[in-house]
Amino acid sequence: MTTKAQNDNGLLETFKAERVRLVANNLLDRALADKLDHVSVDISKLDQALIQVLEITKQTYPDFQIPPYGVWRLFEAGGVDRWSALASARNFQSADELLAAASDLAIVAAYMDVHTPQGWSYEDTMAGTEVKGREAAALAVINMFAAGSFSADPVDPFRVDADALIRLEIEELANGLQLSVEQEGDFFKLLQRHLKRFGEALALRPDLFGEGQSTRPGNLVVKVGSEGWGSVDATVLLDRLLQSFAPLWEGGAAEGDVSFGDTFAHPVKANPEDQNIVPFHLTAQRMVYSLVEPLAWAGYEVDELDTLTGPGDAEHAGLFVSTGVLSMKSETDDVSDDQALDRQTELRAVTIALTDRLAAMLRKELDVEQEQLPFSCILEGGTSRAGAAIISEKRELREKLEKIMNPGSIFWLPFGA
Repeated sequence: MTTKAQNDNGLLETFKAERVRLVANNLLDRALADKLDHVSVDISKLDQALIQVLEITKQTYPDFQIPPYGVWRLFEAGGVDRWSALASARNFQSADELLAAASDLAIVAAYMDVHTPQGWSYEDTMAGTEVKGREAAALAVINMFAAGSFSADPVDPFRVDADALIRLEIEELANGLQLSVEQEGDFFKLLQRHLKRFGEALALRPDLFGEGQSTRPGNLVVKVGSEGWGSVDATVLLDRLLQSFAPLWEGGAAEGDVSFGDTFAHPVKANPEDQNIVPFHLTAQRMVYSLVEPLAWAGYEVDELDTLTGPGDAEHAGLFVSTGVLSMKSETDDVSDDQALDRQTELRAVTIALTDRLAAMLRKELDVEQEQLPFSCILEGGTSRAGAAIISEKRELREKLEKIMNPGSIFWLPFGA
């Protein structure tokens, strides 16, 4: 586990949000010039992706009143507003109490968006349906949160405490995910370790997550909110999260004993004097996107949100591959580990940059400015939904992307459900 002193040595300064976009655009430019080994791009096909995104946006939000991207849409699966029911039951006494609890939930839900057992589904008793994929993971988390699975205070179940995460039993996880320990024992050992390390990361940074006797992820958000004058900088939130959480996502680039998390070495450099590191920070950015609504409920605006990037995930890659924008030069499994990671890195980075291009085209088509249609709303209203629908219908495409984008070295990638 990385200590505070190690985190403060400046190494993580290279991997902030603006660098994600810089390096992704550099790799897209190389793909357009056919100078990448594993990925090619036909930018003329981007119109086809635009058509699909526009169609699903109009179907889902015909009035174009689009909420921001994040886990809260997953919590509303089946048209049930689960958070409002929990908040009403809890009757929070202050805006900070509400903000801490909602942020606890958002952050732990993003962190538990993991590679789940093949074929897993979750019985949603509130809506009377079975759900799969990211919706299933999110509903399992909010129900465990409501039951107090992550709380160290028996009087207050709606919280996420470091001590509770460290001590969380496999049986509790199995009950929460509606899975058998006997059949999925290896998965639960990994998930238990995943959550224990999360709790340890919180405990190692009391300056960020501690408040009184409690150590919770939501305390960080309350502290950042108190530093401003009614607004919070999204890049500050991301930076604070990465200070402690980057080492939790294993398999990526590192320098000495300091892990950079969801970042990967690649032969191409953004600049000649630069490091050959490609950052993504998929889960950390999803955490920030998912904190927009808790902050709004507590009376804060979130600035610089469009500095964050789109997710380099299977949904967005599926959108571009299915429309012919993106293609793999080789899809064979007979590649070295380094080649597999380079291919994964190119696919994810180019996907991020193409999402930016598509967002600009969408605003131009609708004749709106960035302020009228923020990037977060484009992700929610169109690109993530269009991509999710595609890989849900095209099983072979989903399986192909899973193999390419998750070579097996990184436990946390949210594929496989």
